[in-house]
Amino acid sequence: MIDGIKSRIRRFLGRAAIGRPLVKLRFRLSRLSTRIMAIMMFPLVLFFVGLFSIDQYRTTLIQSEFTALERQGFTLARSLALAQSDIDGGLARRRLSPETMNHLLPLVGYGTDLRARVFRHDGRLLADTARSGAGRAEIRRRGRRGAWKRTSDYFQAGMRRAAGMIGNDMTLPLYRERQRQQAGDYNEVALALAGEPARQLRQDTRGRIVLSVAVPIQDLRLVRGALMVSISGGKIEEEIAEVNVVFIQLFGIVTLITIALSVWLARSITGPITYLASEADNLRRSRDLSTRMKRLPRRRDEIGKLSESLIDMTDELQQRMAATAGFAADVAHELKNPLSSLRSAAETISRISDPAQQQKLMNVILRDVSRLDRLITDISRSSRVDNEMATEFAATIDLRDLVASFVEARRTTTDTHDLVAELTDMAVHVTVQDSRVVQILDNLLGNAVSFAPHGSQISFHLGINAEGQAELAVQDRGPGIPPGRLEEVFNRFYTERPAGEAFGEHSGLGLSIAQQIARGYGGELVAANNDGARFTLTLPVADGQA
Repeated sequence: MIDGIKSRIRRFLGRAAIGRPLVKLRFRLSRLSTRIMAIMMFPLVLFFVGLFSIDQYRTTLIQSEFTALERQGFTLARSLALAQSDIDGGLARRRLSPETMNHLLPLVGYGTDLRARVFRHDGRLLADTARSGAGRAEIRRRGRRGAWKRTSDYFQAGMRRAAGMIGNDMTLPLYRERQRQQAGDYNEVALALAGEPARQLRQDTRGRIVLSVAVPIQDLRLVRGALMVSISGGKIEEEIAEVNVVFIQLFGIVTLITIALSVWLARSITGPITYLASEADNLRRSRDLSTRMKRLPRRRDEIGKLSESLIDMTDELQQRMAATAGFAADVAHELKNPLSSLRSAAETISRISDPAQQQKLMNVILRDVSRLDRLITDISRSSRVDNEMATEFAATIDLRDLVASFVEARRTTTDTHDLVAELTDMAVHVTVQDSRVVQILDNLLGNAVSFAPHGSQISFHLGINAEGQAELAVQDRGPGIPPGRLEEVFNRFYTERPAGEAFGEHSGLGLSIAQQIARGYGGELVAANNDGARFTLTLPVADGQA
């Protein structure tokens, strides 16, 4: 039965976290969930500890009660002194007498919690309201309280003990009352007989506090006796108990709400993360490169963004893996042709004796070796472009100065064509590695020289396009690119050479590498026909560029 309840709770939490029952997640108390719940519960712990600081409130109530008792004590003492003067008459005969009791009882009042005791100057107890039924009646009635009151007492005692363990609880002396009471039994009475009012806080055998105040009964500065008024702190304890109960109830409600919110928060965070980790692991184990991670439904927060980023990242990784596999297949195919030619020439040269035929075969072998060397060099260069660009330091340069310097330098080495630079008047700042841009320009210039007629013009146009990007166009006056091949010319190992050029002179990787570099810097390289072939390189301008 318990296992069935647990499974239902897990199914409910799985639906609550994602928002759809299609995605079922098992809630496990992971380390992250434990940390989240601990952080959420920490303020509650502080709140619970602060509950015992209510003892300060208890101290304030006790001090207020002492002040009221002391005020009542002084009032009763003055009344007793005046009443005794009227009874005895004469200065010499003024003393406390048994008739004092008759005046004390009406002053205190029957049925109240206040207990008053009068001690003579020699320490003997002269009057006690408890012996006449006043003051104690209410206390005795409290002995017949119901189960709820007794439970409240136990609860209060438990709260006091817990407060004593955490806070600074007072250790109170035990209240003891002898059968024949004397002033020496009470420290406060002894001080009052010496002329000083005094207070004393004790606790009875049931753990309730007892407050007592003793004041001197004076007649013309002569102490005739002492009045001790005392009261049980039951009202104070009940008030503190009520406050404690309210705090405990509030603590319980807040605890339940906090636990529920903690579980929901931990579930809403750890559940999707666990789901994404499981999906990523399944994708890693899958051999199908077309498999994609499943998206988290109804997540528009940071975890949803994380999900989208992981999906985009895995898609790009799969595309790169597919491109790598395709590149490896293309490399194998391109290397197979010269190797087959080499093998055929090597086998043939060993079977013929004609020197002229042998020389011709040797030329074939050397050409194929040169072709292999060129292929391997270009393949190595192409495979290292991404890694090298990731480690190279890109700096902000003026593309206008770079293009002008490149055209000026290549004019001395390219005497078969007329190189022209048509540059904007304003600076064009881009963040690139200048040697990589020179590599692009070399590839574009080499391609233009191959197709453009001798003596024709090859122009370099630089400016800022409508999108605010740096735009560099290399234009030749050749036959242009065959229809439908504007995008295919950037494929690896694609060659479309002019008539009369020997086969195998180019690897077909130059334009592919140039486009790869352009995209690595956030730009693009495209081809078009405009009275010849026109290759346009676009790069984002640096921050602050107009």
